[in-house]
Amino acid sequence: MDKVEKRRAFLINFAFTAVILALAFVGLKYFFWVAAPFLFSFFFAVLLQKPLRFLDKKTKHKAHGLLSVVLVILSICVIIVPLSFLISALINKISEFLNFLLEQLNDLPSFLATLENWLLNFCGFLPEHLYKSVSASITEWFTKLQPNAPEEAGAVSGLLSGIDLSSVSDKITSGVSNVYSVLKGVPSILIGVVIGIVAWILFTKDYDIVVKFIQNQLPEGKKNILVDLKQVFSKTILTMFKAYGFIMLITFSEICLGFGIMRMCGIMNNNFFVLIAAAIAIFDILPVAGSGGILIPWALFSVVNGNYKQAVGLIVMYVIITVIRQYIEPKIVGSSLGVNPIVTLMGLYFGLKLFGFIGMFLVPLCIMTLKAFNDTGRISIWKTSPENKIDVEKK
Repeated sequence: MDKVEKRRAFLINFAFTAVILALAFVGLKYFFWVAAPFLFSFFFAVLLQKPLRFLDKKTKHKAHGLLSVVLVILSICVIIVPLSFLISALINKISEFLNFLLEQLNDLPSFLATLENWLLNFCGFLPEHLYKSVSASITEWFTKLQPNAPEEAGAVSGLLSGIDLSSVSDKITSGVSNVYSVLKGVPSILIGVVIGIVAWILFTKDYDIVVKFIQNQLPEGKKNILVDLKQVFSKTILTMFKAYGFIMLITFSEICLGFGIMRMCGIMNNNFFVLIAAAIAIFDILPVAGSGGILIPWALFSVVNGNYKQAVGLIVMYVIITVIRQYIEPKIVGSSLGVNPIVTLMGLYFGLKLFGFIGMFLVPLCIMTLKAFNDTGRISIWKTSPENKIDVEKK
């Protein structure tokens, strides 16, 4: 009977855990962005409680509601004003950079001819009969892109003859549809922002009432769980931002150093390496694109243009950035969150596969929160040695 009871208890615990995980998956997958305005507004309201309580003491709670509104408006101004200047400067720099790119591609026919010759030379290792077939296809394709007709009208007709107009029409229709979908979503985004701001004010003003209401719904022994959750969650978010911000800073420094060395050696000559380094550092955080999304095509472009030194420099930079990123990310994120690096790496991978890009942040966040509660004894998911137990009040 003891074995039967143990098995029954195991199955019950397993089913309970499976249900909790399923609910967490459904919540993160389908309801997170729906509830995002209220989640973010409550988090920002938590951040405003210290200054609000300080001002309440000075005013003896006579202007609590007004102070809540003023603090929220000041916070929005502090966020929006620097952000607007930053976006404006970024747009100007991007505009200058695009003009620079257009100048680099000004001689497009010459670039296409160079690319054709490079591809033909590259395929020279193929057997003669196969090389003839491949080279004929390459030449035919580039001829359609760059016809050598004597008259402009003939050139235009030659170019258009190699284009599937129905395919172009479908792509234009698809592009217009995508633009329309984005524009159609703008009112919904604006409504979400407005609701989030109103909820931010209300949560800031009635924070104590909301917390007491939630505490009253909890069992007697779990009423302090909100205090623990507030302390763990806020510190977890801060450590997440610090960890990934530090990784981005390291990547940005590596790229700036690499571009600086290449510029000193005369391999690279452009005035936008800081902007490019910032863009690559942001891309490097993305799981799919990464730094290779910019550096590898750039290196290929350099090879086609005959700038082999720059191509080698870019490839070397990509290898160094990738190796360092793969080495430091689990260590920095894991040590910042107090989680073993292999567990952090698994959280990053499963978060990416299950929830996309946002999952790379949410899953490690949940792991850290669960670990903190498990170490404090609030929950018991896995066994923890006494020396690894933590006190939330001390953290």
